[in-house]
Amino acid sequence: MKNYEFDKMGGIWVDQARDITEKGEFVAHSGNWDLWSYCGTVYSIPVKGSGCSASVWCTLSNLRRHLYHLRNVCGYSELIPADWQNVNSDFLRGLGIA
Repeated sequence: MKNYEFDKMGGIWVDQARDITEKGEFVAHSGNWDLWSYCGTVYSIPVKGSGCSASVWCTLSNLRRHLYHLRNVCGYSELIPADWQNVNSDFLRGLGIA
């Protein structure tokens, strides 16, 4: 697992992000963030040194729809963006996505 700077995430994210990365399911690495699924929600958790903030990405039930929208807006050729790394294909396949 990558190192995260929980203490720099501020506010509610300090403890919430720790719970997400310890108890959740890793989805993929995307740029400055790792995507995690936890309790029915997909979160973007910033990797150490990125200077980014954590955020809610989408509900797990809407992940497929969100990826379709992202593909259309960004012009990706595939549902899973090509620049994603360490994709948890088993997890996405279980959702009917990969």
